[in-house]
Amino acid sequence: MVDEHLTPVLMACSEAELAVLIEFLGRPPSGLLWVDRRLRDPRSTRDDRVAAVIERISRLGSHSVLGRTGPGKQSYLQIVCDALAELRLSEEPAEGGLPALEHRVVHYALDANFDALPTDIQQVLIDGFHAGETYAEGVPDLSVLHDFQTHTQPERKALLPGRAAHVATDKLREAAVVQVRQSLLRAGLKLVLRRAGGPIYQAIRLWELAGPAFRYTVPVIVYVAYLRGHVEVEAAVQAHESGSQAQARP
Repeated sequence: MVDEHLTPVLMACSEAELAVLIEFLGRPPSGLLWVDRRLRDPRSTRDDRVAAVIERISRLGSHSVLGRTGPGKQSYLQIVCDALAELRLSEEPAEGGLPALEHRVVHYALDANFDALPTDIQQVLIDGFHAGETYAEGVPDLSVLHDFQTHTQPERKALLPGRAAHVATDKLREAAVVQVRQSLLRAGLKLVLRRAGGPIYQAIRLWELAGPAFRYTVPVIVYVAYLRGHVEVEAAVQAHESGSQAQARP
C-alpha cells in the first residue's frame, strides 16, 4: 500500500526509526502488526515493510469494527483529520499543509491544555519533541489522565481542578451518547441474531475498547510528525553539504 503523505517519510527514515514504529504497532491487543508475513519474512524488502506498516496505520485509524477489520484503504490525511475531530481540534486547512495539521495533534499530545501554557514551557516541550526525547524508549501511549493534567513546569504535571471539572463534564456528556448507542446496538443485535446478540455485542464492545485513538492513532501521528521533521532536516543538511562540496571544486 502506498500513501502520498506517509510513504515518502517511512521510506526516508532509518531502519532503526522504522523499527520503533513497527514495535509500537505490533503491541497487543489491537496492534498485531507482527502477524503480517511481510514483517516476519527475512526476504521482505523495505517497500514490503513500509506497505505493511501503512496498511496497519490505515486500519487502526478508524474506531469502528468495520473500519478496523476492513480493507484498510483510508488515507493518512483522512486519519489525521478524523483524529483532530475526535480530539475536538480544528480540522481547517492549514497554511503548512499536512505537517501543520499533524502538529495540532502533537501539541495536544504534549499537553491537552497546550495553548494555555506559558510560552517558555511550550517551547521547552516542542524542543524536546524535535530532539527525539519522547522516543528514547519507543513510542509511548498517552496516559488515561492526559486530559486532566497540564504542565506547571517543563518537567512537572499537575491535576488542575478547573480543568478536571471541564473535562469530566465533556466525558459525562460523551458517556450519555455512548449509552444510547449501546442500547441501540444491543437491541439491533438481539432483533437480528436473537440469542447470539448478547455475546456478539460484548465482543464488539471489547474490540472497541481495546484500541481507541488514544492508544494507537494519536501516538502514531505524533511519531510520524517527528519523523517528517527529522527527515526534512537531514535532507536539508545533505543538500547544503552537497552544495558546499560543489562550490569547493576547482
